[in-house]
Amino acid sequence: MKTIQQRIRQAGSRGEDGFTMIMTVLGLALVAMLAAVAVTAVQGDSHMTFRDYSRKQAYEAAKAGLDEYAYHLHKDNGYWAKCTNVGTPTAVNQPGSTTNRRTVPGSTSASYAIELLPVSGYSTCDGTNISTATASMLQPSGTMKGTFRVRSTGFAGETQVSITATFKPASFLDYVYFTQLETSDPVTYSTESEIKGAYEQCSKTMAEGRYKTSIPNSGGNYCDVISFVSGDNIKGPMHTNDAFAICGKPTLGRNANDPVEVSAPPQGWYSTKEIEHSGSSCTGTPNFAGTFTTNSPALLPPATNASLASLAEAQFRFKGQVKICLSGATMTVRTGSTSTCSGGTVVYSGALPANGIIYVENISCTGAYSPFLTQYEATSECGNVYVQGTYSKPLTIAAGNDIVVTGNITQTSEEAVLGLIANNFIRVYHPVERRFNSTRNQYECNGNAAGILKNLEIDAAILAINHSFIVDSYNCGAELGTLTVQGAIAQKYRGAVGTSGGTGYLKNYEYDERLHTIAPPSFIEPVQSDWVIGRETVG
Repeated sequence: MKTIQQRIRQAGSRGEDGFTMIMTVLGLALVAMLAAVAVTAVQGDSHMTFRDYSRKQAYEAAKAGLDEYAYHLHKDNGYWAKCTNVGTPTAVNQPGSTTNRRTVPGSTSASYAIELLPVSGYSTCDGTNISTATASMLQPSGTMKGTFRVRSTGFAGETQVSITATFKPASFLDYVYFTQLETSDPVTYSTESEIKGAYEQCSKTMAEGRYKTSIPNSGGNYCDVISFVSGDNIKGPMHTNDAFAICGKPTLGRNANDPVEVSAPPQGWYSTKEIEHSGSSCTGTPNFAGTFTTNSPALLPPATNASLASLAEAQFRFKGQVKICLSGATMTVRTGSTSTCSGGTVVYSGALPANGIIYVENISCTGAYSPFLTQYEATSECGNVYVQGTYSKPLTIAAGNDIVVTGNITQTSEEAVLGLIANNFIRVYHPVERRFNSTRNQYECNGNAAGILKNLEIDAAILAINHSFIVDSYNCGAELGTLTVQGAIAQKYRGAVGTSGGTGYLKNYEYDERLHTIAPPSFIEPVQSDWVIGRETVG
């Protein structure tokens, strides 16, 4: 017979067994529940990851659509005017349709479609002729005048992403540095006959054989080879209708967002040693911090800036040579004064023009400019503008002949942008002394004269239509410090601002990013250009 103590121990043992079973069941239930939560979380993350991947695929497909459209515009700048009449296969559609699609190269699941977006008042792009296409697609007025829009939609599975792009004609204002020809201006050659020959031979691009034949009437001389050299750092987008000459390792562009474009075929640049008759043994490879592109369409300005003369109000159209001294929102215009903002005769004093345009025209302009024999006459019948000062409003100054910078030109407000447009030269004032060498029967440099400009700054978009941005007597006198241009420089021939012998200025050219979106009043645009994307909006 079991004692009472034995029965109690037996009962306790059974109770512990039951408690243990309950705890085991609860533990298994908890593990199952946690496992279910984990599975659900993983499935949710998987769905989110898949959706994110699909969106990225759709976005890249939309970008591919824009790249294809830009490619066709690059080959044919009238491609936009054909609307949907662009042949097959095509991804181009009228607005509201994505029926025409193309698969992204290398993908089996992502595709894109392009929609044309007409201007207000039109429901479709009308490709009947250039006039109907222009009316239906190009913005007729405002800050976006001359632009058109397309929408590219990328598809990946059930996900789609749209990007609206605004295309605009390429502008001289898109570049901190633009040249038609990467060689010296013909006026920098020695004799009258050589200058005449240089206009013939040195107005060719490198691809057209500029260095294959000597300059006519020069005694066997060849066109100058001007190189970008180690230490050169061009801080912004670049374009030349020519090809680059390289000595050492210059840095071209700031980052991959800066286009560095040449119109020459690949390779588009050459070390000076490779160029025929350069007389140089220098080799090198450029550091393309920007994105280098060859075979870019040439940009050509109109023959003159005469269109601006008709836009200038009567009181802001001047004749012959004037000196303009800018001061914020006002200016003083004088005749008979060049190097200073005093003296001469005041012909205007007051506010800057309401439409922002000043034009100075020729009366009778004869005689050729030479950077080596510059004389600063107090009066001239040439349409010359001597200019300096500060400005706080948008302004464009255009000259029938030359513009001469006689001091710092700086902007004092965020809205202020300045255009300097000359039919011939944009020049930097540089007085020097000369002595006559009777043995050589010529005047020679005797050093800098009073009134020189050291460490000069010019905040402006500069366009020298038929010649160069140049420093007068750049090869004479001691070094002048740094020439800073905050804006853009466009010129036909590459102008000199100093020499490696220690004369003139060191260059500090930096792009004004505002010029991507705002321009000086009625700034001259190329008559021949490519289309570029000015703005992109996702959604």
